[in-house]
Amino acid sequence: MGTMAHQPAMLSTLRVTVAGQTREFADAVVTVGRDGQALISLPHPDVSRRHAEFRRTRQGWVLVDLESTNGTCIGSRPVSQELLPAGHPVTVVVGGTEGPAFEVEVVPAPLTNPGTSTGQPGAQQSPMPQSPAAQSPAPQFPPPQTQQPDAGRAGTGPSTYPPQAGVPPMSYPGPNQPQQFQPPPMAPGAPTQPWYPAGESSIPLAPPGQMVHGQTVIPSNQPQGRVLTIGRSRTCDVVIDDPLVSRQHATIALGNVALLHDLGSFNGTFVNGHRLVGSTPLNPGDEVIFGNQTFSWTGANLSVRATRTDLTLFAENLTTVAKGGKRLLEGMSFELGPSSLTAVIGPSGAGKSTLLGALTGSNPATHGQVIWQGQDLYTHYEQLRFQIGLVPQSDIQHPQLTVRQGLSYAAMLRLPPDTTAAERASRVQRVVGQMQLERQIDNRIGTQLSGGQRKRVSIATELLTAPPLLFLDEPTSGLDPGLDRDVMHQLRTLADEGRVVMVVTHSVLALDVCDNVLVLAPGGRRAYFGPPDGVLAHFGCRDYPQVFDLLDEPDLWQRIPAPPASVETGRLPAMNAGVTQPPLQSMSRQYWTLVRRNLAVTVSDRLLLMMLLLLPLVLGGLSRVVPGDDGFSIARTINERGMMDHKEALTRLTILIMAAALMGTAVTIRELVGERPIFQREYAVGLSPGMYLLSKVSVLGTACFLQGMLVTWIATVGLPGPDKDGALGMGNFEVALAIGGLSFAMAVLGLAVSAVVTSNEQTMPALVGLVMVQLVLCGALVPVAGRAVLEQLAWLAPARWAFAATAAVVDLDKAKRGLPKDERDLDSLYDQTVAQWILDMSMLWILAAIILAVSFWLVRRSATPRH
Repeated sequence: MGTMAHQPAMLSTLRVTVAGQTREFADAVVTVGRDGQALISLPHPDVSRRHAEFRRTRQGWVLVDLESTNGTCIGSRPVSQELLPAGHPVTVVVGGTEGPAFEVEVVPAPLTNPGTSTGQPGAQQSPMPQSPAAQSPAPQFPPPQTQQPDAGRAGTGPSTYPPQAGVPPMSYPGPNQPQQFQPPPMAPGAPTQPWYPAGESSIPLAPPGQMVHGQTVIPSNQPQGRVLTIGRSRTCDVVIDDPLVSRQHATIALGNVALLHDLGSFNGTFVNGHRLVGSTPLNPGDEVIFGNQTFSWTGANLSVRATRTDLTLFAENLTTVAKGGKRLLEGMSFELGPSSLTAVIGPSGAGKSTLLGALTGSNPATHGQVIWQGQDLYTHYEQLRFQIGLVPQSDIQHPQLTVRQGLSYAAMLRLPPDTTAAERASRVQRVVGQMQLERQIDNRIGTQLSGGQRKRVSIATELLTAPPLLFLDEPTSGLDPGLDRDVMHQLRTLADEGRVVMVVTHSVLALDVCDNVLVLAPGGRRAYFGPPDGVLAHFGCRDYPQVFDLLDEPDLWQRIPAPPASVETGRLPAMNAGVTQPPLQSMSRQYWTLVRRNLAVTVSDRLLLMMLLLLPLVLGGLSRVVPGDDGFSIARTINERGMMDHKEALTRLTILIMAAALMGTAVTIRELVGERPIFQREYAVGLSPGMYLLSKVSVLGTACFLQGMLVTWIATVGLPGPDKDGALGMGNFEVALAIGGLSFAMAVLGLAVSAVVTSNEQTMPALVGLVMVQLVLCGALVPVAGRAVLEQLAWLAPARWAFAATAAVVDLDKAKRGLPKDERDLDSLYDQTVAQWILDMSMLWILAAIILAVSFWLVRRSATPRH
């Protein structure tokens, strides 16, 4: 990593005057907003939680609007980003015309103040205070006052906001609030620190893989015009060790105006919240994101942004309204600080899964905001989605694979395409070590791991991309108390590394390891948010069973303080739209990775492998019990009337049609429903539904096609073939092609049904129904030609065209042509001609293509969990 650039002899400070009170700041970043942790805290309803920032750059102080709701103005002129003039006071108005106004002036300050930090961008900052004095939080501007509950934040009683620390947090008086204190005197140039709860370090711990706040990355003394490469590779000029950063991610050309260029990175380079396409000049104060790391451009360097506010997750007034007006979540507001573990408990139907969907963006809330790194998650989902890890209740790894195999395939799908095999193996080894699975790395997930170990594998899958946010949905479900506590202690360790961790749980055995407990009441309302040791006292109960009983009582809000009322949303349209799909890896890369994984799963799944191998043998053997030895030859059969007979050929074809329908459907009908939790999670991080389905069709569809060919060979070997060697002169091979095609089409149809059903129990009735429909409509048992409605309905059955193709090969109506006209009952689809056989086969494959298209729509529809 580089060191800071050359420092100027003089540093400017920011003088801010609000309501007659003046304060000077020397920090690299001074935040303005409604948030109680902002250095300039303005609790006005028109001010956003993180509204704007003053960023000190080499060129001077820059005012940056953080895409606030009501905007930022200098005087009456709206601004998004502007360099402030030195020595000339300006009036800044935030929150629109009715919002608060204050005066700002850039003043020079000598760099001679011993013992104090200048806050210069690029200066090396110690991650911990050096003296007891430095460990105590400095006073925050504006003056302190008694904290009143915020109407926009839920919760009362012991879970006040923010947590008490013996001294109330300081904020600017809101509308109609009297001024109570004068700000303490402060030496010019002294650093300002935001208020933190008691017992917490004043400098937060950065999540794994992220650098500390204020660190700079461009080496010093770089000549003008030099182009530096930025990426994960050790050969880059600026190395960012982040699994989401490409090996050669971007370049920056230094000069009077720096030029940032994205090198086609997979996860993208984001500048001021927008994905960079090509190049863009950098202005002082611009926000730049590579992977999980956020930087500010100072005018000469990239300075890391990792303040406590940046690493705090804010949920504000989250409300989810279902169709019909039912509220699944109502007025949910809280904040989760860095290195925190929060447990969410509540009765069934209280909105726990809905809350997770809202916080992760997988199912955005109808109203409200989720703020991470100062950005609205829903607005900047493309930018922030890879920083979120979500472990659903169901395991997200194939039980047939080993731990190493499962994590390796997950790494291929989640990490940038330029990640080498050695880098993937190293990343897998790292997360295996984090989750203490070294001894089980070559064990099969489904049969050789305990329930707790399987859950750790799912967590390790999410840790591959080192997300600073980690959400888990009932990870201890089904575990015994000992394993339950082991998993919670593991989550405590992950949080202590710097992450924000939230876990939905039904267990209360290990809540003591959590920092916060969020209790949800029916209807998605917050009944409590605070430390674990305050839950029982808040509800006035002796134990947790009493708490859960109380939550179901109709007079709950008469017994405990009711949360503040949320905004009335019944008459308003939804504010938050659904999020977009993430950027996809190369389609070919995804396809071949999924094909390899499907082959590995198939080979490891003994039941599926036996089904693939034994079904053709069994069904082909059953076809050999048909009486007669004339095979598919009609000319060799003479009945008692001295005429040719097609019964033997018809019986053999019917068995083959039934075998193909059964094999294709049985192999695939459980495939997608069984993998749905895995697919949904992989889709959320960039998996293409089309490539997912195509890989299944390629592996299982091909296997079923070969099954059809094999069962036909077993059924016909040693028996006479069709007369005249069929329509094309290839004899039984033409029959095998039709049977294989039907088995393939039924495999695709089985996948379509598997995408619709909601449980494995529903697949068996569906299997029986599909096979019976094909058997009835194929025309082998029940004549369909010339029968209105039934014939048209049969056109939609793949078995109808497959049977017609095989009937054309053997010339099934040959025997009927010698009968009187009123007894012939001929089917035009059975003519033994090249054109007819090609037409029948073409219709079979066209139907398969239509079913494949419908399957894609159904798979795409199943990609998002529906609450």
